[in-house]
Amino acid sequence: MPTAVLPKPSALSALSSDCSAADSTGLDADAAALMADIAAFDIESARQRVQALDARHSGLRVSSTLFPDVPADAAFPPVRVAEAPSAPQPGPQAAPLRAQGGLLDQLKGEVVSRQQEASDASRQVDAEREDLDRRLRGLFEYFHDLTTQLNYLKPAVARSYFFLDSDDAFRNLAWLEGFSDFRTQAEREGGHIERVTLGYTLKGPGARNLERLGSGVERLRQLLFDLGLKFECRERRNRQRELEHGAFTVADEISVLVVWRVDFDNHVIVMESRNLERLGYASCTLSPESIGAAMLDEFGRLMLGRENRFRSFVTR
Repeated sequence: MPTAVLPKPSALSALSSDCSAADSTGLDADAAALMADIAAFDIESARQRVQALDARHSGLRVSSTLFPDVPADAAFPPVRVAEAPSAPQPGPQAAPLRAQGGLLDQLKGEVVSRQQEASDASRQVDAEREDLDRRLRGLFEYFHDLTTQLNYLKPAVARSYFFLDSDDAFRNLAWLEGFSDFRTQAEREGGHIERVTLGYTLKGPGARNLERLGSGVERLRQLLFDLGLKFECRERRNRQRELEHGAFTVADEISVLVVWRVDFDNHVIVMESRNLERLGYASCTLSPESIGAAMLDEFGRLMLGRENRFRSFVTR
Protein backbone atom coordinates (compact mmCIF):
# COMPACT_ATOMS: atom_id res chain seq x y z
CA MET A 1 0.00 0.00 0.00
CA PRO A 2 1.56 3.46 -0.96
CA THR A 3 2.02 5.92 1.89
CA ALA A 4 1.70 9.72 1.92
CA VAL A 5 4.95 11.70 2.56
CA LEU A 6 4.44 14.40 5.20
CA PRO A 7 6.90 17.29 5.80
CA LYS A 8 9.04 17.24 8.87
CA PRO A 9 7.95 19.20 11.92
CA SER A 10 11.02 21.47 11.68
CA ALA A 11 10.07 22.54 8.16
CA LEU A 12 6.47 23.36 9.19
CA SER A 13 7.76 25.49 12.08
CA ALA A 14 10.07 27.43 9.76
CA LEU A 15 7.27 28.20 7.32
CA SER A 16 5.00 29.43 10.11
CA SER A 17 7.78 31.73 11.50
CA ASP A 18 8.42 33.33 8.11
CA CYS A 19 4.70 34.12 7.60
CA SER A 20 4.39 35.62 11.09
CA ALA A 21 7.48 37.81 10.55
CA ALA A 22 6.15 39.13 7.24
CA ASP A 23 2.80 40.02 8.78
CA SER A 24 4.46 41.80 11.70
CA THR A 25 6.69 43.96 9.39
CA GLY A 26 3.65 45.05 7.35
CA LEU A 27 1.64 46.03 10.41
CA ASP A 28 4.53 48.12 11.80
CA ALA A 29 4.83 50.05 8.55
CA ASP A 30 1.09 50.70 8.43
CA ALA A 31 1.08 51.89 12.05
CA ALA A 32 4.00 54.29 11.38
CA ALA A 33 2.23 55.77 8.37
CA LEU A 34 -1.00 56.14 10.34
CA MET A 35 0.78 57.95 13.16
CA ALA A 36 2.39 60.28 10.62
CA ASP A 37 -1.00 61.19 9.17
CA ILE A 38 -2.40 61.90 12.60
CA ALA A 39 0.60 64.01 13.54
CA ALA A 40 0.17 66.05 10.33
CA PHE A 41 -3.54 66.48 11.20
CA ASP A 42 -4.47 64.78 7.90
CA ILE A 43 -7.63 63.22 9.29
CA GLU A 44 -9.01 62.13 5.94
CA SER A 45 -5.82 60.27 5.03
CA ALA A 46 -5.88 58.55 8.48
CA ARG A 47 -9.53 57.50 7.99
CA GLN A 48 -8.86 56.00 4.57
CA ARG A 49 -5.79 54.17 5.87
CA VAL A 50 -7.87 52.64 8.74
CA GLN A 51 -10.56 51.52 6.25
CA ALA A 52 -7.87 49.89 4.09
CA LEU A 53 -6.51 48.05 7.11
CA ASP A 54 -9.99 46.88 8.05
CA ALA A 55 -10.69 45.67 4.53
CA ARG A 56 -7.40 43.84 4.43
CA HIS A 57 -7.88 41.97 7.74
CA SER A 58 -11.75 41.49 7.88
CA GLY A 59 -11.93 38.41 5.55
CA LEU A 60 -10.93 34.83 6.19
CA ARG A 61 -7.25 34.36 6.38
CA VAL A 62 -5.85 31.85 3.94
CA SER A 63 -4.07 29.04 5.71
CA SER A 64 -0.47 28.73 4.81
CA THR A 65 -0.29 25.09 6.01
CA LEU A 66 0.75 22.73 3.28
CA PHE A 67 -1.11 19.36 2.97
CA PRO A 68 0.40 16.49 1.06
CA ASP A 69 -1.40 15.18 -2.02
CA VAL A 70 -3.22 11.84 -1.69
CA PRO A 71 -2.60 9.53 -4.63
CA ALA A 72 -5.73 8.70 -6.64
CA ASP A 73 -5.04 4.99 -6.39
CA ALA A 74 -4.69 4.96 -2.63
CA ALA A 75 -6.29 1.82 -1.25
CA PHE A 76 -8.99 2.00 1.44
CA PRO A 77 -10.11 -0.92 3.53
CA PRO A 78 -13.32 -2.48 2.08
CA VAL A 79 -16.63 -1.81 3.84
CA ARG A 80 -18.44 -4.99 4.98
CA VAL A 81 -22.20 -5.10 4.55
CA ALA A 82 -24.15 -7.08 7.20
CA GLU A 83 -25.83 -10.08 5.74
CA ALA A 84 -29.45 -11.01 6.52
CA PRO A 85 -29.72 -13.83 9.09
CA SER A 86 -30.27 -17.11 7.42
CA ALA A 87 -33.43 -19.11 8.20
CA PRO A 88 -32.92 -21.86 10.76
CA GLN A 89 -32.44 -25.21 9.23
CA PRO A 90 -35.31 -27.67 9.98
CA GLY A 91 -34.36 -30.00 12.74
CA PRO A 92 -35.81 -33.35 13.73
CA GLN A 93 -39.63 -33.64 14.27
CA ALA A 94 -40.63 -32.29 17.74
CA ALA A 95 -42.25 -34.87 19.98
CA PRO A 96 -45.95 -34.17 20.95
CA LEU A 97 -46.60 -32.75 24.44
CA ARG A 98 -48.92 -35.62 25.34
CA ALA A 99 -49.47 -39.07 24.00
CA GLN A 100 -52.83 -40.11 22.62
CA GLY A 101 -54.81 -42.01 25.26
CA GLY A 102 -52.82 -40.57 28.14
CA LEU A 103 -54.03 -39.45 31.56
CA LEU A 104 -55.70 -36.27 30.29
CA ASP A 105 -57.68 -38.16 27.66
CA GLN A 106 -58.75 -40.70 30.28
CA LEU A 107 -60.01 -37.94 32.58
CA LYS A 108 -61.86 -36.27 29.73
CA GLY A 109 -63.48 -39.58 28.87
CA GLU A 110 -64.59 -40.03 32.47
CA VAL A 111 -66.10 -36.52 32.52
CA VAL A 112 -68.04 -37.23 29.31
CA SER A 113 -69.27 -40.52 30.78
CA ARG A 114 -70.49 -38.89 33.97
CA GLN A 115 -72.17 -36.08 32.07
CA GLN A 116 -73.97 -38.67 29.97
CA GLU A 117 -75.08 -40.53 33.10
CA ALA A 118 -76.33 -37.28 34.66
CA SER A 119 -78.20 -36.42 31.48
CA ASP A 120 -79.80 -39.88 31.35
CA ALA A 121 -80.76 -39.63 35.05
CA SER A 122 -82.26 -36.18 34.49
CA ARG A 123 -84.35 -37.47 31.58
CA GLN A 124 -85.46 -40.41 33.70
CA VAL A 125 -86.55 -38.10 36.53
CA ASP A 126 -88.42 -35.88 34.10
CA ALA A 127 -90.20 -38.89 32.63
CA GLU A 128 -91.18 -40.15 36.10
CA ARG A 129 -92.53 -36.75 37.11
CA GLU A 130 -94.52 -36.51 33.92
CA ASP A 131 -96.01 -39.92 34.70
CA LEU A 132 -96.86 -38.88 38.29
CA ASP A 133 -98.42 -35.67 37.04
CA ARG A 134 -100.58 -37.61 34.57
CA ARG A 135 -101.73 -40.07 37.24
CA LEU A 136 -102.56 -37.39 39.81
CA ARG A 137 -104.42 -35.40 37.19
CA GLY A 138 -106.52 -38.50 36.52
CA LEU A 139 -107.03 -38.85 40.28
CA PHE A 140 -108.34 -35.29 40.55
CA GLU A 141 -110.65 -35.67 37.56
CA TYR A 142 -112.11 -38.87 39.00
CA PHE A 143 -112.79 -37.32 42.43
CA HIS A 144 -114.19 -34.19 40.85
CA ASP A 145 -116.72 -36.23 38.86
CA LEU A 146 -117.42 -38.53 41.84
CA THR A 147 -118.17 -35.70 44.27
CA THR A 148 -120.33 -33.97 41.66
CA GLN A 149 -122.53 -37.09 41.36
CA LEU A 150 -122.63 -37.72 45.12
CA ASN A 151 -123.51 -34.07 45.86
CA TYR A 152 -126.62 -34.64 43.79
CA LEU A 153 -127.52 -38.15 44.99
CA LYS A 154 -126.58 -37.73 48.71
CA PRO A 155 -126.54 -41.50 49.32
CA ALA A 156 -126.43 -43.17 52.72
CA VAL A 157 -122.98 -44.22 53.94
CA ALA A 158 -122.96 -47.57 55.73
CA ARG A 159 -120.31 -46.76 58.33
CA SER A 160 -120.28 -46.17 62.09
CA TYR A 161 -117.75 -43.93 63.86
CA PHE A 162 -117.07 -44.70 67.51
CA PHE A 163 -115.93 -41.83 69.67
CA LEU A 164 -113.50 -42.55 72.52
CA ASP A 165 -114.66 -45.56 74.55
CA SER A 166 -118.35 -44.89 74.11
CA ASP A 167 -120.66 -47.43 72.54
CA ASP A 168 -122.79 -44.58 71.24
CA ALA A 169 -121.35 -44.39 67.70
CA PHE A 170 -122.09 -41.93 64.93
CA ARG A 171 -124.56 -43.91 62.81
CA ASN A 172 -127.12 -43.48 60.06
CA LEU A 173 -124.88 -41.09 58.16
CA ALA A 174 -125.51 -39.79 54.64
CA TRP A 175 -123.50 -37.84 52.13
CA LEU A 176 -123.89 -34.11 52.67
CA GLU A 177 -121.35 -32.38 50.42
CA GLY A 178 -117.92 -33.02 48.89
CA PHE A 179 -115.23 -31.36 46.80
CA SER A 180 -111.88 -32.04 45.12
CA ASP A 181 -108.89 -29.80 44.53
CA PHE A 182 -105.21 -30.01 43.58
CA ARG A 183 -101.98 -28.07 44.01
CA THR A 184 -99.05 -27.80 41.61
CA GLN A 185 -95.37 -27.09 42.00
CA ALA A 186 -93.85 -23.73 41.13
CA GLU A 187 -93.19 -23.23 37.42
CA ARG A 188 -89.41 -23.19 37.97
CA GLU A 189 -89.73 -26.72 39.43
CA GLY A 190 -91.78 -28.06 36.54
CA GLY A 191 -95.34 -27.05 37.44
CA HIS A 192 -96.43 -30.66 38.00
CA ILE A 193 -99.33 -31.63 40.24
CA GLU A 194 -97.92 -32.56 43.65
CA ARG A 195 -101.08 -32.88 45.77
CA VAL A 196 -104.74 -33.79 45.29
CA THR A 197 -107.24 -33.10 48.08
CA LEU A 198 -110.59 -34.82 48.58
CA GLY A 199 -112.95 -33.58 51.27
CA TYR A 200 -116.52 -34.44 52.13
CA THR A 201 -118.97 -34.30 55.04
CA LEU A 202 -121.25 -37.05 56.33
CA LYS A 203 -124.33 -35.94 58.26
CA GLY A 204 -126.40 -37.92 60.84
CA PRO A 205 -129.85 -37.25 62.29
CA GLY A 206 -128.97 -36.30 65.85
CA ALA A 207 -126.31 -35.19 68.35
CA ARG A 208 -124.66 -36.47 71.55
CA ASN A 209 -124.00 -34.79 74.89
CA LEU A 210 -120.70 -35.12 76.77
CA GLU A 211 -119.58 -33.62 80.10
CA ARG A 212 -116.13 -33.00 81.57
CA LEU A 213 -114.82 -31.50 84.81
CA GLY A 214 -111.84 -29.23 85.47
CA SER A 215 -108.89 -29.77 83.16
CA GLY A 216 -110.81 -32.45 81.24
CA VAL A 217 -112.84 -29.70 79.61
CA GLU A 218 -109.86 -28.33 77.64
CA ARG A 219 -108.62 -31.78 76.74
CA LEU A 220 -111.96 -32.76 75.21
CA ARG A 221 -112.27 -29.42 73.45
CA GLN A 222 -108.84 -29.90 71.79
CA LEU A 223 -109.67 -33.47 70.74
CA LEU A 224 -112.95 -32.47 69.10
CA PHE A 225 -111.17 -29.64 67.32
CA ASP A 226 -108.39 -31.92 66.01
CA LEU A 227 -110.94 -34.43 64.67
CA GLY A 228 -112.83 -31.71 62.86
CA LEU A 229 -116.09 -32.41 64.68
CA LYS A 230 -118.73 -29.74 65.04
CA PHE A 231 -119.62 -29.04 68.70
CA GLU A 232 -120.82 -26.49 71.25
CA CYS A 233 -119.57 -26.13 74.84
CA ARG A 234 -121.29 -24.57 77.87
CA GLU A 235 -118.79 -23.73 80.63
CA ARG A 236 -119.25 -23.16 84.36
CA ARG A 237 -116.62 -21.24 86.35
CA ASN A 238 -116.26 -20.48 90.05
CA ARG A 239 -115.78 -17.09 91.68
CA GLN A 240 -112.07 -17.17 90.87
CA ARG A 241 -112.96 -17.63 87.19
CA GLU A 242 -111.55 -21.13 87.23
CA LEU A 243 -113.17 -23.60 84.83
CA GLU A 244 -115.08 -26.24 86.81
CA HIS A 245 -117.42 -27.91 84.34
CA GLY A 246 -118.06 -28.19 80.59
CA ALA A 247 -121.13 -29.58 78.82
CA PHE A 248 -120.53 -30.48 75.15
CA THR A 249 -123.09 -31.01 72.43
CA VAL A 250 -121.49 -32.81 69.45
CA ALA A 251 -123.41 -32.97 66.20
CA ASP A 252 -123.64 -36.21 64.25
CA GLU A 253 -121.50 -34.78 61.51
CA ILE A 254 -118.19 -36.23 60.32
CA SER A 255 -115.75 -34.22 58.26
CA VAL A 256 -113.51 -36.45 56.11
CA LEU A 257 -110.30 -35.22 54.51
CA VAL A 258 -108.02 -37.27 52.21
CA VAL A 259 -104.77 -35.94 50.73
CA TRP A 260 -102.88 -37.75 47.96
CA ARG A 261 -99.32 -36.42 48.05
CA VAL A 262 -96.41 -37.21 45.73
CA ASP A 263 -93.13 -38.25 47.32
CA PHE A 264 -90.78 -37.36 44.46
CA ASP A 265 -87.66 -38.66 46.18
CA ASN A 266 -89.06 -42.17 46.68
CA HIS A 267 -91.30 -42.14 43.60
CA VAL A 268 -94.42 -43.11 45.52
CA ILE A 269 -97.79 -41.56 46.37
CA VAL A 270 -98.64 -41.11 50.03
CA MET A 271 -102.30 -41.07 51.04
CA GLU A 272 -102.98 -39.23 54.34
CA SER A 273 -106.52 -39.28 55.74
CA ARG A 274 -108.61 -38.00 58.63
CA ASN A 275 -111.82 -39.81 59.64
CA LEU A 276 -111.81 -41.90 56.48
CA GLU A 277 -112.76 -45.28 58.00
CA ARG A 278 -112.71 -44.31 61.66
CA LEU A 279 -112.18 -41.20 63.75
CA GLY A 280 -108.53 -40.21 63.72
CA TYR A 281 -105.62 -40.04 61.31
CA ALA A 282 -104.09 -42.70 59.04
CA SER A 283 -101.65 -42.90 56.14
CA CYS A 284 -100.52 -45.43 53.57
CA THR A 285 -98.30 -45.61 50.49
CA LEU A 286 -99.21 -46.54 46.92
CA SER A 287 -97.07 -47.06 43.86
CA PRO A 288 -97.78 -44.75 40.90
CA GLU A 289 -98.60 -47.81 38.78
CA SER A 290 -101.50 -48.68 41.11
CA ILE A 291 -103.26 -45.38 40.39
CA GLY A 292 -105.82 -46.40 37.82
CA ALA A 293 -109.51 -46.99 37.20
CA ALA A 294 -109.63 -50.21 39.24
CA MET A 295 -108.04 -48.68 42.32
CA LEU A 296 -110.23 -45.56 42.11
CA ASP A 297 -113.42 -47.60 41.93
CA GLU A 298 -112.36 -49.59 44.99
CA PHE A 299 -111.60 -46.37 46.85
CA GLY A 300 -115.02 -44.98 45.93
CA ARG A 301 -116.66 -48.06 47.45
CA LEU A 302 -114.58 -47.56 50.60
CA MET A 303 -115.82 -43.95 50.85
CA LEU A 304 -119.43 -45.13 50.76
CA GLY A 305 -118.84 -47.86 53.32
CA ARG A 306 -119.30 -50.65 50.81
CA GLU A 307 -117.32 -53.85 50.44
CA ASN A 308 -114.05 -53.09 48.64
CA ARG A 309 -110.54 -54.33 47.83
CA PHE A 310 -108.74 -51.05 48.19
CA ARG A 311 -106.19 -52.47 50.66
CA SER A 312 -104.85 -54.76 47.95
CA PHE A 313 -103.41 -51.72 46.16
CA VAL A 314 -101.60 -50.42 49.20
CA THR A 315 -97.82 -50.94 49.32
CA ARG A 316 -96.82 -53.20 52.16
